[in-house]
Amino acid sequence: MNKQITFLGIKVNALNKEEIVDMLLKFTREGRPRTAFYLNAHCVNIACADQEYLRILNAADLVYTGGQGVVWAARSLDTPLPERVNILDFFDMLIKGLRERKHTLYLLGSEQEIVENAAKALTKKGLKVVGSRNGFFDKLEEKDIIREVNVLKPDILMVGLGVPKQEKWIYSHRNELNVNLCWAVGAAFEWLSGQRKRAPEWMIKCGLEWLHRLYQQPLRLCNRYLFGNIIFIFHVLGRKIKKGGILV
Repeated sequence: MNKQITFLGIKVNALNKEEIVDMLLKFTREGRPRTAFYLNAHCVNIACADQEYLRILNAADLVYTGGQGVVWAARSLDTPLPERVNILDFFDMLIKGLRERKHTLYLLGSEQEIVENAAKALTKKGLKVVGSRNGFFDKLEEKDIIREVNVLKPDILMVGLGVPKQEKWIYSHRNELNVNLCWAVGAAFEWLSGQRKRAPEWMIKCGLEWLHRLYQQPLRLCNRYLFGNIIFIFHVLGRKIKKGGILV
């Protein structure tokens, strides 16, 4: 059953990893374009300031909980979510289903070397990657990319352009693309390619994976995590006050 909650004005699918995998595989078989996005604290902060991005999230076919902070905050607002469902937590499960159904993928985003290495890594896992392209392109190149994707007809287009660029790009072109699923994946290509190392299991379980990312990329992620996490907490506390909740 596809249950939804509303968290700070954003519709989020309250599903666990297995249910997310089932839904993504279902989308690949429906023969019409579907959109799948993730939500973490950084995404929430942007959505609170960017109404266009908020509308796009709420128009998506699937929004899953990519950050532990959202799970904890949703619980505090009495709108619980089952668990965090970061792409790296369920991707191996998804790969099995994609292999069995012989689904194809196109990777769009990140730097050329990274996206090519991600494509090679997925190919080694038994997936068929029909094409890949870096995320640095202008309007003229964009038309060529859409044309190439439509010729190759992948079942899934994975887009890693960063939030909110990737969601806005998908939403504006979803009806031009001959794919079943347009999936925003953020920095996933960096991990799939081996460019970045994931946090130790204990940090993931404690919800501290963001700290490991900050350690790896302090200059790029300092504002997002150190200041962004504080802003996120204020958004949640503000909603609790409006609801008449007791602040602990």
